[in-house]
Amino acid sequence: IDEKWFFLTRKSERYYLLPDEDDPHRTCKSKNNIPKLMFLCATSRPRFENGVCTFDGKIGCFPLVTFERAKRSSVNRPAGTMEVKPITSIKRDVIREFLIEKVLPAIRAKWPRDELNKPIYIQQDNA
Repeated sequence: IDEKWFFLTRKSERYYLLPDEDDPHRTCKSKNNIPKLMFLCATSRPRFENGVCTFDGKIGCFPLVTFERAKRSSVNRPAGTMEVKPITSIKRDVIREFLIEKVLPAIRAKWPRDELNKPIYIQQDNA
């Protein structure tokens, strides 16, 4: 299990557009203050039997976000619409909640059936 930060946009981007395409719209307020979003990703070792991949090792990638209702209406949406907000302070309680509610059910759903009776060790990077 590892965490990875991503910027929502880049400071400068180059686009190759067709003549009838519109320019892309940047949604952040300033190019010097670009918001970041953290993902919690879980992978494992792939499993092979006779050269055939039985389990690819991909468990899931979960964004650390919250869903909140908009307090005020704007041009883009009315008040009360669900908005996705990044969690700004990632602490132990947040990671524990994501492990219990998202990562462990994904491991149970995707783990190979022939290895269910063996122990599963979760290793956190920089835990």
